[in-house]
Amino acid sequence: MACRIDIANAFEDLVAGAWSRVIGTLDVRDVWYLLFGLAFFGLTLAPALSHWRSYNLPAIYVALGMLSSLLELPLISPLGGDIELAIIEHVSELIVIISLAGAGLAINTPASWRNWQPTWHLLIIVMPISVVAVTWLGVWVGGLGLASAMLLGAALAPTDPVLARSVQVGGPGEEEQHAKVALTAEAGLNDGLAFPFVYLALAFAAHGITAIDQDLDRWLFGWASFDVLYRVAAGVIVGWLIGRFLSGLVFSRIGDAAQGAVNPALNFLAWTFVAYGVTEAIDGYGFLAVFVSARAGRHHSPEDDAVPYARQAHRSGDQLEAILLVLLLVWFGSFLAQGFGGEGLWRNWTWSDLAIASLLILVVRPLSGIIALGGVRLCWRDRIRVAVFGVRGMGSIFYIAYGQSHGQFNDIDAVWRIAALTIVLSIIVHGFGARLWMPPDPE
Repeated sequence: MACRIDIANAFEDLVAGAWSRVIGTLDVRDVWYLLFGLAFFGLTLAPALSHWRSYNLPAIYVALGMLSSLLELPLISPLGGDIELAIIEHVSELIVIISLAGAGLAINTPASWRNWQPTWHLLIIVMPISVVAVTWLGVWVGGLGLASAMLLGAALAPTDPVLARSVQVGGPGEEEQHAKVALTAEAGLNDGLAFPFVYLALAFAAHGITAIDQDLDRWLFGWASFDVLYRVAAGVIVGWLIGRFLSGLVFSRIGDAAQGAVNPALNFLAWTFVAYGVTEAIDGYGFLAVFVSARAGRHHSPEDDAVPYARQAHRSGDQLEAILLVLLLVWFGSFLAQGFGGEGLWRNWTWSDLAIASLLILVVRPLSGIIALGGVRLCWRDRIRVAVFGVRGMGSIFYIAYGQSHGQFNDIDAVWRIAALTIVLSIIVHGFGARLWMPPDPE
């Protein structure tokens, strides 16, 4: 017996020694190149694997990020300082605006009250209900202050345009399912409409509930007139004007479409960044402008040339989005494994965190969605699909990072903790559920 124990101990020492020597000679830069090289190669297998019902790309890359923590690679944490927070904020911002531009290009169904009726109901009814419900849960179940709870509600209310790709329309010129049109349009519009509640949370954090309550009418008027009406209008108007102007330029005699269409990727980025930059410069909602500009570009382009060119631009945006998505999902996995001082974010999750995440994903969104879609002309299956598949993801990360960098929230660590658990739950439930319950794209 003693001999066996000695052999086992010797083997463990041998493995530990070999592992430490390997780790000691590794250059972190080389590990990152290898890790992301394999991750990017995995994207090329996505079309072949997409027919498997158990295939869930985001879950795979989150797991890869968690496994990378075994190598004890450096972690960029939103709680690690201003520079690290800025990196997370702007990378997540970039992938959201690229995803929004792609969503705007992808939809073929013209925007109108009748065509997009499910989307309007989701925005007008489900979005505010979700914000209020998560805020209430954050205060009474999670023990958060009102400002932090409202930031959490604003971050988790929108359907994410990035991780929701599995429940969205395929691309320009392809046949569309009603449920997927509704979810794609919702994801394109509600990311911009979440910002009024982020600004409300920032106001609570900066001035306190007591100060706002003493002059509530003035605060509500300022918030409704500027953060809601002006910023939303600026996003829509500027986005429409830029989309209209640039589409005319692209399809003009000197434009790329008339010169062989060799630069759709550059035009996609130019279009996206111009719309976002101009709108943000005048304090409008850039996310909203990006989506609207892509829609305006599709609507005002020559009918014969619009779909082929939009298809090329959409494919370019898809590839860039996929690259950024890999980076963020691997980071997110490593954040789950190493966050909060290296002990692992998941180790800090509580039953109240799970209650908030579960209630949002499994109760609040589905129930409010079914109620909101009660009078909409959709079959009962599509109503359930649209109600259930409100995916949470990269947009939530951006909103929390934005709020943290622009205000002081006492419970920001708890906000990150609850949001991360909600995103994980959404990746599991919606990622696997979409392959079982969403209708396949027409061939």
